[in-house]
This record gives sequence, C-alpha cells and structure tokens, in this order.
Amino acid sequence: YEGDGEGDWNSLTEVEIWSGGDGDGDGGGGAELPSDILDLSDWKVTLPIGDDEDPTEIFQPDLDGYSHDPFFRVNGAGDAVTFRAPVNGVTTGGSSYPRSELREMEEGGEDEIAWSSTSGTHTMTVREAFTHLPEDKPEVVGAQIHGGDDDVTALRLQGSELWITEDDTVEHHLVTDEYELGDVFELEYVVSDGEIDIYFNGDLETTIEHSDSTNYFKAGAYTQANCERSSPCSDDNYGEVEIYDLAVTHGEGDGNQGLDETSAADRYGWGEPLPISDEFDYTGPVDPERWAVPSGNVGGTEGCWEGHAGNGRRCAKNSTVADGILTMRGEENGDTGWLRQERDEQYGRWEIRSRSRNTGDDGGLYHPLHLIWPTEGNRLENGEYDWVEYSDPDAQCLTAFLHYPESPTDEKERFDLCPLDMTEWHNFAFEWTPDALVGYVDGEEWFRASNGANEDRGDIQTMPSGHLNIQLDNFTGDGGLRPAVFEVDWVRVYE
Repeated sequence: YEGDGEGDWNSLTEVEIWSGGDGDGDGGGGAELPSDILDLSDWKVTLPIGDDEDPTEIFQPDLDGYSHDPFFRVNGAGDAVTFRAPVNGVTTGGSSYPRSELREMEEGGEDEIAWSSTSGTHTMTVREAFTHLPEDKPEVVGAQIHGGDDDVTALRLQGSELWITEDDTVEHHLVTDEYELGDVFELEYVVSDGEIDIYFNGDLETTIEHSDSTNYFKAGAYTQANCERSSPCSDDNYGEVEIYDLAVTHGEGDGNQGLDETSAADRYGWGEPLPISDEFDYTGPVDPERWAVPSGNVGGTEGCWEGHAGNGRRCAKNSTVADGILTMRGEENGDTGWLRQERDEQYGRWEIRSRSRNTGDDGGLYHPLHLIWPTEGNRLENGEYDWVEYSDPDAQCLTAFLHYPESPTDEKERFDLCPLDMTEWHNFAFEWTPDALVGYVDGEEWFRASNGANEDRGDIQTMPSGHLNIQLDNFTGDGGLRPAVFEVDWVRVYE
C-alpha cells in the first residue's frame, strides 16, 4: 500500500512478489567490540582461559573495551557477539565444564546481583542462535537463571533437541526437536510471584515454580562437554552461541505491578516514551506540536485536501480528541482523517493502542492504517512500512505490507494474523532497527523481516528516514462509503 496517496494503489488482491522474512538476524552491522552490540553495563564475562578453577573474568569498566578472539568477539557480520567455549577450556571451581558467559551484576557492573523471585518482576530477553556444538556430547547451554550455587532453569541444546531445564531435570520441557544451528530465536524469562514464565519466540512454553532470593541471569555459551567426554581435546572442539540482543529489567513491588505484558515496550524494556508521544489527555483538535493535519481548501472547506488516489477528501475536521481518545471519522461522502507525526528519523520504536468499527450498515469500506512513510516521499526508492493495515474490522484479520527500498517493481513482504478482533482494543507495536523490522500485537511478536537485498531491491530495513502516519483511507470514491471510526487511546514513541 502507498501511504500518502502520491501514486497508484496496489490492491490486496494484486499479484505480488513475496519472500518471507528469514529472521536470520544478519543485519550487516559494523561493530568492532561486543559492547558496540550489547549493553554490558551491568555484566561481567567469564572466559574459558586462565588458571585451573580460576578462569579469567572481565568486569566493568574494562568490559566495555574488551574483546577476545575467538572466545568473546564480534561475529563476522558485525551484528552479534560470539561466545565460544572449547572442551579443553578452563572451568570454574563449581563446574567441570567450560564457559564463555555473561553473569548479571548490580548497576554499574562492580558487584554481583541477587534478586528475589517472590518480590518484584524480573525479566531477561535474549535473541540468539546456537552456532556450533562439541563432538561426542553435542550439548550447550545458551541462557539460564542461576540461584545460589546451582542453576534454576536453562535453555539447553542437545543435538537438534532444544530443552528447557528445571533444577536437575535436564529434559523438563522440549521446545523443538528440529533445531538447526544458526537459527535465531528469542527467549524471555519473566519472574514474579514465585513463578518463572518462559517464552520462546513470543509463545509461553512453560511455567516453573521457584522461591528464592539469590537469583541472577546468565547468557552466553556454557559448553556441556570436556576432554573426558568429547574428542579431540583441543580448541577446535567447542560450543558456540551468537547473541544479537540482550535486555534485563527489574521492577519494584509485588508481582506484575507496573508491568503490562500486553505492551511490547514494557515487556522488552524500551524505556520511557519520548515527548512526541501522545496520551490524548485533552479535548479538541490534535496537538499541532505533535501532529500535522491536512491544510488545503479542497471543496471549499478549510483544512481539506484530496483523498488517497483522488478518492474523497482528507480533512482536519475528521480527527478530534475527547474523553482521552483520538477519533478519526470516515463519512459516507468520502471525507476522512489523516495524521502525520512531527518526527522524522531513521530507526525507532512505536506502540499504539487502537481499534476500529463500522458505524454504518453498508457501502465501500474504509482502510485503517498505522505506517511509516518515507521522509522524501518516494516509496519505490525509499520503502514504506505498513505495519497495521486492514480493510474491514469485522473480518478479524490484520495484515502488514513492508515495501523494500530501491525497488522500482515495488517488491514487498506480506504478513497476516487471523483471527484477531479489530473492533477490540489491541496494542500494536513496530520496531525498526539497523538489523530488522519487527511487529508486535499485545506484546507478542507476529512478524520479523530483515535484509533481502538483490538486483531488484535493497535491504528491507534501510529506509533513509521516515515518520509515523495514522490514516483511515478511502479507496472507493466521493460517496457510497460505509461510515466508520478509527479510535486511538495513545501513541508512544521510543528511541
């Protein structure tokens, strides 16, 4: 779909070129140090080198400038941190297995942290891939919660079987028996009220009961083999993990107080909303410091300009705020609303709570959209990200169209989520980073696309700059529309 109406509409039934996002995490970054990719402020790293039962550990502030090839380094693509632990590596005094692994610390990274699983809410989200297994005993742990002197739960790859452990039960919950090395996934721990909820790619896999006050998170490569159990006994026989993203949050109070699991921003720790965000806690026209509205005089009405592809009009009068809600109205005569946020950037995160409904009985349907439109306006050159789009809220389906930059033939990716009741409130989020485009609904990931450049298009995430649009679009004409409303509770923007 072309968001600002300066070209031809590609209908939902048009024959297009789809190539599903591979989600391989290869964002083509250019980092030189692990700290260029991961925020290591509150971590230390333990390496498989040093003296027997006394492995080398690097603390802050040294960790920010530290790298060790091949055990703790930036990968070849420059977009992930490689953790490698060979079977002949040095081990800690409490284990017979080597590790290249981060250990969570207090703020600032100087002292070891310990938190209670019965007080507050504690989360770790890691996006990673297992990339190499040792011989004979092909087992590696990629993330874990540790408590006191023993692990509480870990994510453990055994051959092609990916397991969640519980205490000493190695095979507590099978995630998949078809894992392939290099497959990037997202793991999330959410700990509160004496329970650990464990999510894999947004789906709740298992809940573990655990009450203790000595817990901390770990992530990296903890190879579950040594020279006694794996041959050859050399640096070339190792376990390896690549980590693309890592985030930890700790909330005060009891249970999930203050944490909304249906919000991607809360769930993944995006921080505080930027000032451009809008809670719509006022009455009247939209805030002109935050939003641009149509400014023409089409049809003799101030604040109206021509609608999408010449259909009806987009008018400022059709977007108003009352009772804490932005309401965009599509009328039977083809007049409808359009807003552009007054912020142009490359990369960002947006979350919008919205819903829509038809208020008339029949007629041509309005199309609600949340999208990122390129600053320069040429979507075939710069791309376009329609991350929320649908043509009928009663159809209970959500679609996203992600248009590639540098694509004269308008190649794009399409994602569908059905059923989803669009007449009910949902939190829709979009994350645009140098690595990927990611969509969320009610805190759970529903699409991810990255790279994909070829002779006909650029990498999908490389739009030079863009801004948020909210639209209720008319594809029918100057009349015969089915009246509808598009309601927005809030719009929150994050770095």
